[in-house]
Amino acid sequence: MNAQTIYAEMKEQNAALLPEVAALFADFCRNPAKNAKFLNTLSLLEHIGSRKIMMSQTGAALNRETLKHLAEETRHAYFFKRCAEKITKQELNDYSDENCLAPSAAKMYFGRLDAGINNALNTENPTVPYLYVSFIVELRACWLYTKYQEILKENQTPISLKSILAEEGLHLQEMHDSLAEAGALDDSLTTQFIKMEQELFTKLWRQIEASAQTKAQAA
Repeated sequence: MNAQTIYAEMKEQNAALLPEVAALFADFCRNPAKNAKFLNTLSLLEHIGSRKIMMSQTGAALNRETLKHLAEETRHAYFFKRCAEKITKQELNDYSDENCLAPSAAKMYFGRLDAGINNALNTENPTVPYLYVSFIVELRACWLYTKYQEILKENQTPISLKSILAEEGLHLQEMHDSLAEAGALDDSLTTQFIKMEQELFTKLWRQIEASAQTKAQAA
């Protein structure tokens, strides 16, 4: 399957989750303090992604495209934190519970996805797991950021994710093509990993919803 077909199937599988995601995004747009904490959580996730690239891709495996990917993920982390600070009009100097929504759950989501894919692939070659984890994460990023951009625009929130979406779309295609070139792209594995990620993301989203509700009650 090509990247767009895989993405279309992933969207279809996540259709039931989309209305509640959209509803929470709309709530964020009405509540700048919660929106800032969510943006900082996205910054955390992008930061975790960049760290995992740095830690797994070392030595001779670190080619130009991987360095580019690393640099862009780091810049995305910076972008989301700056957006959060713009909304809240104060510095968010860390990824603590005070400044994020469910940061521990965000770390767990990424850690379990990474471990699950690595265990399933069972290879000493660090490149293929990196490509697969990145591919699956880019599918989620494209799905989530597309809906977030739509809701931000509808609510006239002064944030645009268009440049981020363009880069995530390129990353998605690059990871797909690199897996294909390595002879590692497998439809059954891809389906397995998408299902794994969907379960993990749903749990993460439930924690984000709960955290947003708790912070609203405490305000």
